[in-house]
Amino acid sequence: MKMQSLKRRVFDSIDDKDEGGKPNNIFDFFIIFIIIVNTFVIFIETYPTIRNNYTEYLDLIEYITIIVFTTEYLLRIWTCTCYPEYSHPVTGRLRYACSLTMIIDFFAVFPFYLMFVIPLSPYVVHFLRLFRLFRVLKLLRYYGSIDVIYRVIKRDSQYLFSIIIILLVFLSFSSYLIYIFEAEAQPDKIKDFDDALWWAIETTSTVGYGDVIPVTEIGKFFSFLIIIVGIGIIALPTGIIASGFLEELRASKEGSYDLSDLHLADEIRKLKELLDEGIISEDEFRLGKEKILK
Repeated sequence: MKMQSLKRRVFDSIDDKDEGGKPNNIFDFFIIFIIIVNTFVIFIETYPTIRNNYTEYLDLIEYITIIVFTTEYLLRIWTCTCYPEYSHPVTGRLRYACSLTMIIDFFAVFPFYLMFVIPLSPYVVHFLRLFRLFRVLKLLRYYGSIDVIYRVIKRDSQYLFSIIIILLVFLSFSSYLIYIFEAEAQPDKIKDFDDALWWAIETTSTVGYGDVIPVTEIGKFFSFLIIIVGIGIIALPTGIIASGFLEELRASKEGSYDLSDLHLADEIRKLKELLDEGIISEDEFRLGKEKILK
């Protein structure tokens, strides 16, 4: 009983957020402070003078960060069984560890330990240090909008995947044609497919850096068509995701729960899905709903 009581107190300390899922206690603000400091350190390390003169201090910040984030990760895994939907001590923890926010937390610290366990080349070490950017993504935990984004993308994944396929086909087609039209006229600019693909990407996205431009009449006309079609292709995923957000907002207002806050509606919806799948019981659903609405 003492262990359960301790677990509950720890759980309340690290997951006590307000109705919008925003930070609401000292622990939350402490973690956010560490994340902000890390973000600052990641960028100032790119300056050789600072990196060489203050290596000891930067390493100290890194070690403190790893200790804090590792402790936070382990505490969340330990106390997650206090959630009704993750109440099972084994499968509940495994499902919780596979949630989006916990995956982000894992990659924020795992590469650090990997570098100490396995001998790695300097190139691999530099690559693994890129995973420190996951520490910035940890901020998403403290704002419920990340769940909405994930749900919208997951629900519309079939449409988004179709658009990606169309875009890849379009880029391949455009690259090949511009190579045929322009390679002979400017062999120094469009030497191979890589150069043609680069031109197709910057033209389709309407960025237009100007490093590669068509010089033939047919190449210019083709570029005009690519820009017009590209605007439509790039706008498609934006429209789908925006429509998904509107549907989520509408669902939160018209749902069976009288909730004006999207985060609360999202939490109850997830509980309902677990109930429908038989993962939790009616009693667990009721208790979880009551806890959310407090």
